[in-house]
Amino acid sequence: MGRILLILIQLKAGFLSLLPPRVLAIQGSALGGLLRGIGFRRKVVEGNLEIAFPGDALAGQRRQLSGDAYRHLGRLFLEIFLLFGFFRRYVRRHVELTGLANWSAARDAGRGVLFLSSHVGNWELMAAAGARDGIDLMLVTKHLKPEWLHRAVEQGRARAGVRGTYEPRTLREVLRHLKSGGTVGMVLDQYAGPPVGVRVPFMGVCVGTNLALATIAKRTGAPVVPVVNHRLPDGRVRVEILPAVPWCDDTDPHRELALNTANYAKVLEGHVRSHPGQWLWTHKRFKGDLSPLRPGEWESGRPRA
Repeated sequence: MGRILLILIQLKAGFLSLLPPRVLAIQGSALGGLLRGIGFRRKVVEGNLEIAFPGDALAGQRRQLSGDAYRHLGRLFLEIFLLFGFFRRYVRRHVELTGLANWSAARDAGRGVLFLSSHVGNWELMAAAGARDGIDLMLVTKHLKPEWLHRAVEQGRARAGVRGTYEPRTLREVLRHLKSGGTVGMVLDQYAGPPVGVRVPFMGVCVGTNLALATIAKRTGAPVVPVVNHRLPDGRVRVEILPAVPWCDDTDPHRELALNTANYAKVLEGHVRSHPGQWLWTHKRFKGDLSPLRPGEWESGRPRA
């Protein structure tokens, strides 16, 4: 059954891959409208927007962003669907990349490169554009279910020159890839509770954020380079590689990791606020303790979330 379904998906994806970006955008927006109409994760979207843009004065903006979020979601679904079709061809024709010199400068340090990213835009298109332009990229991602779907997604990424790593071997493979001079992509805008997360400011509240990126950067000395992507009015996608984020030293090792994680979150918040309609508002980002930071919270043993 999975094999038959995969063949049907590949046929549909092949057709979508041949569409101009504007046409794909129209179809994606229609799908997003349908998802909004049936209430798909509406409480999560509205709850996230209430936290990020609070108050009656911003009610109109929240309504607008809710519509934008669902249009983005529909387009995102179709764009990820392209992994099963002529994905590499679509990326070559419709995704542009800027700032490659920033990545080259970081790579020349000789310790590998850590890409700091988020769920703004389409991370699959972003990764494939980097691989197309010569970046040896490994993504830290999740093993999908069912297995036939995971294998199909892996094959689509591989055709675009991208590979993934998953638990339980993530750290070992990340360190090996960095040591060989490769680039590792990590997203840092999802909730992470204890013991892997620390509460840092993001979109106006303090929320659990993964310490892994700061921990690996501290251990390896690999530069952390922000990368963001967003859609252009004509439906194409632009990927921007930015200058590396300077490391913040601190005498307390726990505070040092928290301080740098907070700095990374600040960078990503800037990306979200620059393209708020293209972030994944359907993810339940704001969970756990959202109260203000307590004095000494980052220094008291392992940072808590």
